[in-house]
Amino acid sequence: MIVNEYLREHHMLPMDHPIAVENMRRHISPAGKYENCFSKDELNDIWKKAFQSHRQARMNRNGTVLVAGGLEEIYFQFKERIDKILGPQAEKSPSIGGNYFITPQQYGLHNDSIRPEDFEVTYHKTPLNHERRKYTCWKNFLIPLWIGTHHNEVDGGQIAFFDQRHIDWAHVYNGGAETPNIASVYKITTDYTELQFYNGKGDAIPKHLNGRPFDKEIHKTWMNTPYKRLQGLSIEEVMQWEPGCPMTFDAVQLHNSNEGTKETGQKMWNSKMGLLLTFLIELDEDLLLEWRKEQKQM
Repeated sequence: MIVNEYLREHHMLPMDHPIAVENMRRHISPAGKYENCFSKDELNDIWKKAFQSHRQARMNRNGTVLVAGGLEEIYFQFKERIDKILGPQAEKSPSIGGNYFITPQQYGLHNDSIRPEDFEVTYHKTPLNHERRKYTCWKNFLIPLWIGTHHNEVDGGQIAFFDQRHIDWAHVYNGGAETPNIASVYKITTDYTELQFYNGKGDAIPKHLNGRPFDKEIHKTWMNTPYKRLQGLSIEEVMQWEPGCPMTFDAVQLHNSNEGTKETGQKMWNSKMGLLLTFLIELDEDLLLEWRKEQKQM
């Protein structure tokens, strides 16, 4: 992997280009969780790096603080461990995106690809036909760092990963506009009818299934999200938020978190912190040839 001045969006094809969509579809795979990969001392070291002087911070109006910068440093510090989980493609990513985040509340339903606004501003330095642009979104590597709570029992709740992958720009999914005043810079979609989802094997999910009701028992057990917001979706995996136990998932996979284990009857955490690392993947050889041919003809 070569680290340079260019952020990941300088290396990418547009998210909605058919060649990019096909490449991401081919590399879809199930979400995973890996137990006890980081010690308490390592987690303590990682989260404090978020406050070094060369980081860039911003805050959403709901109180979530997001910090970017220096993510390659974390990758190289734990490269052997991360590569063992993600595989040999990880070190081929030309850049690593992502952010630290501290949040006082659950995350709503979304994917984590990239915003078109972050992509389009790169054209002045890296035109669309630049040799550098031969990568697409791939995998996200999420490290829970700590849980803040006033309870004796430490419970960070869960993250639900859905079968549905939406190979498109970053979205928040607010079916039926059930949740008001969403604090997000992502595009907000309230009607899933015409969205093309893909399952964990990369197969297209028929659009008529986007209208089916969500499983009521799963909603009762795990979800604080309004029921109608989950219309058409199905669960792939629900994972516990446990510091030191990273999770991997497709950048385009829909997911959300909750306020805490619902059977306790109360929210069990005040805030929590995590680190998201995002990796790109190169176009498959046939798609790369197709992309270069297309750009030469423009």
